[in-house]
Amino acid sequence: MRRSWALTRAARARTTGICPLGTAVVTVAFLASERLGTYAAHGAGLLMPAATDDNVWVAGVVVRVTPVAVALVPLPLVPAPAGVVLACPRERLAARVTPPSQPSGSSQRSLTDI
Repeated sequence: MRRSWALTRAARARTTGICPLGTAVVTVAFLASERLGTYAAHGAGLLMPAATDDNVWVAGVVVRVTPVAVALVPLPLVPAPAGVVLACPRERLAARVTPPSQPSGSSQRSLTDI
């Protein structure tokens, strides 16, 4: 915790602001994909009665579920850039803090060095 506080001392507001920003990016990507999924749902809803012997209940379920399913397909691609956004300030802040020096002749690494 001490190292974390030392790394973020210079930019606490910026570091804290990155998390809501990443959440907003993922939310916008999900909502945009869901909106595009409504077009696929419309086509699937028109085909379902023909495929299920005019069962309108199945068509209704497909129309409700398809936009969310379409939105979840590209969603794993969004957190990767969001993770890069989180890693960039960490690297910049880590370069500012000098690591603690080890006694001469000591070849063991401590857990804080990892």
